[in-house]
Formats: sequence, structure tokens, C-alpha cells
Amino acid sequence: MNLHIYLTAHWQDAASNCAWALLDDGGSVRDSGNGTLAAMPPNDEAIVIVAAERVLATTAMLPKIKRSKLETALPFALEDVLIDDVSEAHVTPGAKLPDGRTVLYTLNKNWLARFLAASIAAKLRIRSIVPEYCLLPTSAGEWSIAWDGAQGFLVTTHGMGGALDSGDDARTPVGLQLRLQHEPPSALRLFVLGDDIRAPNWVTGVPLVFESQRFDWRMAEIPAEAPNLMWGKFAPPPRFSEFLPWLRPALMAALLLFSVEVVISNLEWIVLAQERRQLLDSMTVTFQETFGAEATITDAPLQMRRNVARLRHAAGVSDDADFSPLLEKFSGALGSVPGSNLRTLRYDDGKLDIEMTLADAAALDTLQGRIAETGLLAQVTDTQDAGGAMTVQLRVSAGGAR
Repeated sequence: MNLHIYLTAHWQDAASNCAWALLDDGGSVRDSGNGTLAAMPPNDEAIVIVAAERVLATTAMLPKIKRSKLETALPFALEDVLIDDVSEAHVTPGAKLPDGRTVLYTLNKNWLARFLAASIAAKLRIRSIVPEYCLLPTSAGEWSIAWDGAQGFLVTTHGMGGALDSGDDARTPVGLQLRLQHEPPSALRLFVLGDDIRAPNWVTGVPLVFESQRFDWRMAEIPAEAPNLMWGKFAPPPRFSEFLPWLRPALMAALLLFSVEVVISNLEWIVLAQERRQLLDSMTVTFQETFGAEATITDAPLQMRRNVARLRHAAGVSDDADFSPLLEKFSGALGSVPGSNLRTLRYDDGKLDIEMTLADAAALDTLQGRIAETGLLAQVTDTQDAGGAMTVQLRVSAGGAR
């Protein structure tokens, strides 16, 4: 549901009444009424239609300045046409005209701030504020007028418009006559405000087309190009859904890249797993060919190394996992690490369990690198800070041993 609020020029504070209408997603009015902001249905998508006499529309040539400074500079661009002090004016830029001018919409800053504060207190989230005359349907080269028999408003081109002074069925409003003298349109389209309104007999010099449909702000479609007067400091906080049209291509590209990466990674894992299975199968076949097909195999690489070690021992040849070769290689790696001090050393089943002190973590990294260069495997099982030094426990084994 979308809440539309009609804000008249006579609104003063939270105690003032406003007309409102609750519309469904299809634009049909589901409920309507008149009351204070606090009495309206709570809504996060409230749109305000502000009366034409509250919003001045004009044009000006704007200097080329940064957007951050534009809000402060805009009121001064209209200093000659404003009745109020420029410090009280809130100016919103609109469409840029072919001759380089920009349409500007102005209303009282304090009045707007007061209304928005009252809306927040009433738990109404205002998303946009649109001048009433921008809701009038328009055609190329024509102007549109809404008229109640005594007064009304009009919209010309590029979203410009304003309130019309009083008139009647025979007397054309002076403001309309002045506008027609400046740049007359090809036709005037007239929409009635209220019931039983007859087409006026105005003499305008341009065709007057009386539209059968009645203008109703509650059901009027809000054009996409209509200005949102909640601009600059009054702009509503952004929502994620507003950025989604710009983010969607990037998100889709990221999702595609992620999907490709997942597929490639899975293919790599499948290939590696297949290679691992083939390698293990080859090791198993080699083990069976060497030590007999009836042998029970649980870990071919480990069993192969242990059996080879037994054969070497039986032949009187030392193995890489024996105590002496392990100690010799470890000593060679330890000798290049200054500040090391060996505390305890224990050998069991092809592994050296070593407790030692090192100068710092950098020395441990150096030691591990040197051990790896000798072809041994080193596993750090514990480290402790020993007050200016580091106590380290290592388990060193030959390559392939566990």
C-alpha cells in the first residue's frame, strides 16, 4: 500500500489536518480521509503532493560549481524573483532546458522542515514531495490547466507551472494571459477540479480543449520526471532497493565469476583426487609385487618405507630413518642457527623428539627452513616463552616417515 498526502498551503504544524489516500499497487484508492499526520495509516512509502501555490517554478542559468556547493548557491540564483529572504528558500533543481537554463523549484525551508519533523514524529516515512501541477497530464507543445470554476493551476513545459489567480467562466486569469503573451502553446487542455464544472468561455488566442476526465490528486499518476523536493539536506536516507538497478549488473557478473571459480576448483580437485588414487594404486601394486600379493595393505607408502628399512638393516646398511642419519642431518641444520641450545633428545621408531631453546620466532623459522633443505620433516609440537628466549619442542623424521 502507498500513502499519498495532500499538503495545502495552509498547513502549519502537527495539529493541522491534511487529506490523504491509501492506494494499492494498482493505483486504486483503498481508503481516504482527512486528519492530522499522527492519525494517518503508518506507511514507509508516503508521497506528498504539495499545493501549487506553495511551490514557485522558474528558470536560471547556473554556474559550473561542485554539487556539494550547489545547494547553498541555488537560492542566490533566484534572489531577484524571491519575496522571502534567500536564507529561507529551499531550491530544488529540475530539468535542464535546451538553451542551458535549469528549471528550479522553490518553497519555504522552515515550513518544509517543520512538516518533515511532524512526519517523523507521526512515524510516517516520506519518500518524495512533488508539486501538484507536475501531476497534470501533458502533451508535446501543449499546456494543461486544472480549474474549479474560480481558481486552479497549470503546467507548461519541462515540468514548469504554478497557481492561477482567480477568474470565472468569462474572465481569463491574469497570470494565464501573461504567460500566453510570452510563449503561447499549440493548445490548452483543461481538466476540471470537482463536480459540475463547466468549460469556461475564455478568450486566449489558442484552442481550449475541455477534457472530460476530472483531475484527482489521489489517483493521478506521478511522472518519472517529476521533481522530488526532498533534495539536498532534506533528501531521505537511501535504501538498498534504490541502488539495486545499478548494482544488479555487478552482482550478476560477480555471481558468474564465482560460479566459474567453483566449477574450475571442483574440476581441479577431481583431477587431483584421480591422480592421487592412481598413485596409491600404483604404490599398492608395487608393494604387492615386491612383498607378495597376500600382504595386507593399509598404508602402502608407510609400509613400503618400513619394509625397505628392515631389508637395509638385515643387509647391514643404515636407513635414513635411523638415529645416526637423523641426528647428523639435524645437527647440520641446527649449526646454522645461532643462539640455539639443545636440552633433551629422544629417538623412537624413526623419529627424534627434541626439546631446545631458540632466540626468537625468527630463529625457529630459520631452523625449520634448514631442516626442510636436508629432506627431513619437522613438526613443532609446543612452544613456550622462556623470558627472552623461546622453548621449542620438535619432532623430526625422515621424509615420508610418520
